Amino acid sequence: MHQMIELHPAADALDVLGLPAIPYPVALPVFQAAVANDDGGLPLIDMLRGLQLRAAQAADWQRLAPAMARLSELVAGDDGRALVPVDGEGWRIDIGPLAAAEGVVALVRDEVLLAAAAHGGDGGLRVAAWHPLDAGTIGRLVDLARADRDATGGEDLSPWHGQWMQPPRRPACVAADIAAWNAPRG
Repeated sequence: MHQMIELHPAADALDVLGLPAIPYPVALPVFQAAVANDDGGLPLIDMLRGLQLRAAQAADWQRLAPAMARLSELVAGDDGRALVPVDGEGWRIDIGPLAAAEGVVALVRDEVLLAAAAHGGDGGLRVAAWHPLDAGTIGRLVDLARADRDATGGEDLSPWHGQWMQPPRRPACVAADIAAWNAPRG
């Protein structure tokens, strides 16, 4: 893994994109490319991945959520699909509606519902998320997607039998979270 450097984009670039003025950790080569970039474009996917890594380790992880959510919206664009597949080597996750039923597990951190998942009949994992996903949560979902067994167990997982209190995030935004985590490293 590359050394991480904090990118501090110009205030006007952040304002145009609706991003908060916080440091965005990115790999050193990405930082160097961003500094040399003449068109003013920011490395949104790398900025999202950097925040995902930081949030996985940080005690104040919820402070990073607004920036992560906005970055995933920017990466997702206008994609309005109700079901968005994301895959990698040996795993597939379908992001979309998920009924609170038997076999559904919830991923929770500090009593905050991050996501819920259930194995589908076609071998994939169906996921709905309510919070921007950090690197640890995405890694856990990928592990679940690779598993050929019931996924309950683990301190961050519990069977879910309740109702969702609010609608989940747009599937394309959750897919952007996972795709940023899974993208080739800069």
